Amino acid sequence: MFGASFGIISQALDIYRKSLDIHNRNVINANNPDYVEENPVVESFAPVGISFTEVRRDQNIYYLNLRNAKLSMTRYLEERSGVLTNVEGIFQELFEGTGISDYTNRFYRAYLDLMKDPTNEGARSELVNSAKSLSDFLKNKSEDIDSLDNSVDFSLRRVTARINELARKIYNINREITVIYAQTYARGRDYKNFLDTRDKYLRELSELINIEVQEDEIGRVKVTTSKGFALVDFQNNYWQLEYAGGKLYWKSKDGSNVDLTEVIESGKVKALLDARSDLARFKGELEKIATHLISTVKIPRASSGTWYLIQNVADPDQNLSTYGLNGDLSFYDNSTDPPTLLGTVSGYGSMSLNDLASAINSDPALTAAGFSATVVSNPDGTYTLRIDNSDPRYSVSDSGGNFYESSPVFSGTGLSDIEPVSTLTSDLEDLDFSLTDTFSDLANGWWDSTKNYVSDLINDIATTQADVKDKLRIESALLESLDRKLKEMQGVSIDKEFMELMKIQRTYEAVAKIVTAIDELLQTTLRMV
Repeated sequence: MFGASFGIISQALDIYRKSLDIHNRNVINANNPDYVEENPVVESFAPVGISFTEVRRDQNIYYLNLRNAKLSMTRYLEERSGVLTNVEGIFQELFEGTGISDYTNRFYRAYLDLMKDPTNEGARSELVNSAKSLSDFLKNKSEDIDSLDNSVDFSLRRVTARINELARKIYNINREITVIYAQTYARGRDYKNFLDTRDKYLRELSELINIEVQEDEIGRVKVTTSKGFALVDFQNNYWQLEYAGGKLYWKSKDGSNVDLTEVIESGKVKALLDARSDLARFKGELEKIATHLISTVKIPRASSGTWYLIQNVADPDQNLSTYGLNGDLSFYDNSTDPPTLLGTVSGYGSMSLNDLASAINSDPALTAAGFSATVVSNPDGTYTLRIDNSDPRYSVSDSGGNFYESSPVFSGTGLSDIEPVSTLTSDLEDLDFSLTDTFSDLANGWWDSTKNYVSDLINDIATTQADVKDKLRIESALLESLDRKLKEMQGVSIDKEFMELMKIQRTYEAVAKIVTAIDELLQTTLRMV
């Protein structure tokens, strides 16, 4: 009789000690965001006493998925905003009064000042210096964007590697759960604390990429992206991602790769992918400024031997009248008095740019005098016509006021190599003073377009960042609300835990007193024998 009683009581004391350990563990982890409250499940089985059934982990997987989805979106916005902040750092002058607007304004003012006073040496020097400063600024900012893009590219490789590492760790936990479940089933299945590590990994994974999680009855999880691409399953499998060539791929078990670049919805990896798109767009807008300046800005020349169609056209095969261009081109030999007319191309508005070039190049009198015409493909995608003749005796006159003897200010193909033409200083000493007022008026055209391109860049950076920050403010508030809700549902209440600890401690002490009483009764019985 006494032996059976001692066995039941000893078992009860062991269960209460284990219960105390579990509640103490709850208290210790009260501030751990990945910890889920655990409760011992103790049941009574007459006449053998009490039994430790399991450790119940009060987790709500539905709200956990909601929280992780919101966390993924918040981290996406935070990461993207961080890259945009770096872009603002590159163009911080934009918001401090010494940025691209100031460089373009300085160049435009220098150009107008020289057209107003073409003999002013100071104005010539200022135009050369401002052109150099503007081209250097554009190239430097392009290099800064490239450097930031390289940094984002490196981060994408690092984040992808971490996603793969977390998927592998969760896969390993799934395998261990299967084993531990079998080993501890008879001892109350006390492996629930092991799942805290799993939840920590799931939380981190959701920060990197948007995921959905399903949990089976023993705690194993299946993890997929929100579009259904598996990362971990219940059957001891996991999948890897690969970042290559600016795209993110899901590697199938059959060896094929699926492009997820446009499928990923949130997380840091999505932020970095979008950041690269942002940077490419910003650089494209900066490229427009550079190519426009190279393609359009020209100065009037007295003896350059080159005549340009000042207004660029979009299609070299479209009639020039479509663009409002028409007139008669007359070619002269100025060595006689009066000058000798060598030939005329009348009504060029009915011709395309290519037709006009062919008409000039096929005229024997013009070619004999050394005239040639070339359709020029500009860096900004437009076209113009350049007429060349290196002999200073010859000239071209346009009744329509569209062709002028002139030369460009900038050379290059775009951001990477924009420079003032190497002969700019000497070119400015050859200005045609009779055309400076005309070119001052023509400057309004390329200047208005330049201002628009600059404005597009500034507004794009500012509005993109403002939109991201506004969404981040909203999503952060929602995440905070979900975190509170989740903590209420599965977090640890210190007051509740202390009450449970006191109750179990008192029960433990009461059972221990029974042991003392039985021991005294046993001693008394033995003395009576």
